[in-house]
Amino acid sequence: MKKRFNLKHYTAYLFASIFLFLLNTCNTKKIEKIGENEYYVCSMDPQIMEKQMGMCPICKMPLTKTTIDKSQLNTIKLNEVQIQLGNIRVDTIKASLIGTEQTLTGIFSINQNNTEQISSRINGRIEQLYFKIIGEQVKKGDKLYDLYSRELLLAQEEYLLAFEKSKLLSLGGENIITASKNKLLLWGLNEDQIEKIAQTKQTQITNTIYSPASGAITEIPLKEGDYVNEGTKIYKLANLNTLWVEAQLYTNELQYLDAGKNVEVIPESYPNERINGVVTFVNPELQEQSTVNLIRIEIDNKRNLFKAGMPAYVLLKSNEKKTMVLPLDAVLQEREYNVIWVQIKKGVFEARNVTIGIQNKNKIEIISGVKEGEAVVTSGAYLINSEFVFKRGTTPMQNKNMKM
Repeated sequence: MKKRFNLKHYTAYLFASIFLFLLNTCNTKKIEKIGENEYYVCSMDPQIMEKQMGMCPICKMPLTKTTIDKSQLNTIKLNEVQIQLGNIRVDTIKASLIGTEQTLTGIFSINQNNTEQISSRINGRIEQLYFKIIGEQVKKGDKLYDLYSRELLLAQEEYLLAFEKSKLLSLGGENIITASKNKLLLWGLNEDQIEKIAQTKQTQITNTIYSPASGAITEIPLKEGDYVNEGTKIYKLANLNTLWVEAQLYTNELQYLDAGKNVEVIPESYPNERINGVVTFVNPELQEQSTVNLIRIEIDNKRNLFKAGMPAYVLLKSNEKKTMVLPLDAVLQEREYNVIWVQIKKGVFEARNVTIGIQNKNKIEIISGVKEGEAVVTSGAYLINSEFVFKRGTTPMQNKNMKM
C-alpha cells in the first residue's frame, strides 16, 4: 500500500532546515586577520599581548587592539627630569686595561733610605736642645743643640795657635792652619763659626751645633744635661718626601708580584686618592711562625699628605689585557642574562644582552653584545630597569626579542 505524500509535514521540515542554516550562519564568528605588528593588549597589564580579541586573564578587562613594533619592545623613553633625578649617566664604551685584582692591607711607614742620624762628634754635655718634640720639621742650617766640651775648646785654641805659628814659619804655615781648621769642622763647627774665631781671637767652651740636613724628627733619645760621647745619637731625622707602604702577602700570592712592579695604593683616610707606587722590596724569608711575606712599596709624598702609621690598601693587578670595559654597576647580572642599557638616541634607552669576561671590584670585561663607541649607561642602570618593569610589567630578560 502506497504511503501518501504529506505536504504539510514536508513544508514544516523545509522551514526548520532553513532556520537552522541561518542560525548557524549567524553564530559563526568571522576570524579577523591582523597585521604582524598588531596585538590585543591590556591597558592595566601591558605584558599581556594576544593575537585575538578577548579578555585579560589577570584583570578580566577587554583587550584593546594596538600596533607594537617588536624592535621597540626592549626600549624605554625617559624625560629630562627622570634622567636627572635618577642620576642617569652615559659614557662611551672603549678599550681599556683590565685584569684580576688582589687587595692587600698595608700601613704607611718611614722610608729608612731617607733617614739621617745626627750624633755627637766629640765628648761633652748637652746644654740646650732647640728641638724637643718628635715630628717637628728641621731645616738644614737650623740650630740643633748647644754642646759644652773642653776638647772642642782646646781644638779652638790650637787653631788660634796655628795662626801664630804660621807667621814664624815661612814654609808649611798654611798646612798647619788647614789641619787645625779641618779638626774643628770634623767636630761639628761650621765655616762661619770658625771664621768668627779667627777674627775675634776668642774661644768658647759652649758651642752651637747646626743641622747638616733637613727632615722631620723621629727620635730624641737625650735630654738637656745629658753627657755624650763621640758617636752618641742625639737626633734622628727622616725626609718624608717619599714613604714606604708595607703590606703582607701570602706565599701562594707571590706569583703576582716581583720587585719593580707598579701597583696602586689607596689610603684608608683618602679613599678617592689613587697613588702609583713601585714595589722596592719582597722579603725572601717568611716572617717567623707565619705564612706571609713582607713587601714594601715606595710612593711619592711631596704634598706631605700621608703620615707614617696611616693604614692603606694595595691593589695588585695581574693577567691584564686591553679589551672593552665597563664599570661593574653598568651590568645587571642574572643567572642566564647579563644586561646593559644602551642610549640609542637622546632620552631613549635599549636593553642589550652582553657576554662578559673577567671582572674585579670596579670593572667588568664585555666580550660581545655591544660595539666600541656606543653610549652605555654607567650609572642608574638599575633605576632604568625598574622603570621598565613598572611600565611593561616584565623585565627585559623575559623578552625573547632582546638583542644579543
